[in-house]
Amino acid sequence: MAISTTDLLQRAIAFHLRKPGALQPAAELSGPATAAGFDYIVLRNLGGVLAVYRVMTHSRALKRLRRWPKAVE
Repeated sequence: MAISTTDLLQRAIAFHLRKPGALQPAAELSGPATAAGFDYIVLRNLGGVLAVYRVMTHSRALKRLRRWPKAVE
């Protein structure tokens, strides 16, 4: 069963909001990105990028990145 981009975005937002004091991402500004052959989910609001999650190739699990490629901004 393939996981849709919408499902990945919703999961990333839920993970992000678990962090105390996390800012609310804007769903219309957030979304998928690809850089160097890897897939990412980028969470943004009007202030800029809040968090970036790498979509793991086989499991489609999300991994939050502390540093991300400039290409996904």
